[in-house]
Amino acid sequence: MSANPLGESVPNPGKYDPGILYPIPRGSARSLLGIDEKLKMYGFDHWRAYEVSWLNRKGKPLVAIAEIFFDAGSDNIVESKSLKLYLNSLNQERFLDSKTVAKVIANDLSAASKSDVRIDIHGLEADTQFTENRREGKMIDSLDIEISSQTPDESLLKNDSDLVFDETLLTDLFRSNCPVTGAPDWASVLIRYTGMKINETQLLRYLCSFRHHQGYHEECAERIFRDIMRRCEPEALTLTMNYLRRGGIEINVYRSSIPLSVGELEPRLIRQ
Repeated sequence: MSANPLGESVPNPGKYDPGILYPIPRGSARSLLGIDEKLKMYGFDHWRAYEVSWLNRKGKPLVAIAEIFFDAGSDNIVESKSLKLYLNSLNQERFLDSKTVAKVIANDLSAASKSDVRIDIHGLEADTQFTENRREGKMIDSLDIEISSQTPDESLLKNDSDLVFDETLLTDLFRSNCPVTGAPDWASVLIRYTGMKINETQLLRYLCSFRHHQGYHEECAERIFRDIMRRCEPEALTLTMNYLRRGGIEINVYRSSIPLSVGELEPRLIRQ
């Protein structure tokens, strides 16, 4: 697709069309953030698509959930509305089985992102799709804070004097906004780190300062990762952002100072 479909009226495709996919280079956002090879950042983007459907060889419709894994080192991300339209383009196509569907999607997304993309397709009854009510870690949402900044402000981040090992902090209060439509994007945030203790009140104030910020999910996560690494200097840091589903697609962004495996997924949350 030659133009970003987000915010535009685009007809639903009537046949398979990988040309619908709209790639967005990661490099431009990282350049604005000043992220380069000096900041070691590993991770992946884990997408779940809930509106996946195709026809079997007899023309009977089948439905499933697709899990998509993009490496954080890929050249491009794929704009989510273009992915939705692309998946819709499979609705009237006949395939031998779900493995064939997965192979087609993986090939097309690998070409768009310029990296290897892993696709897992699950039936609706799959255990891996069950939601969880609780996560391991300390929820900081009950802290009584005063919001003073309307834009992301890394100077809010501060350390306390204690040293902690493998502490996990959680919040469900994060909101940013789509850079194209301005629509709100909601996320649950997990921060796991080792090093000088991060002041929890200041961390929550910092995360809430994104409430008017416009940025793609990946850019927001990488900005937060950069700011915590730069201001708090943890020995190790892993950041997970579980964004709420929009348009039948949820995006979960994982960034870490150490290599991560796609097998290290956080549980799917009740809000998703």
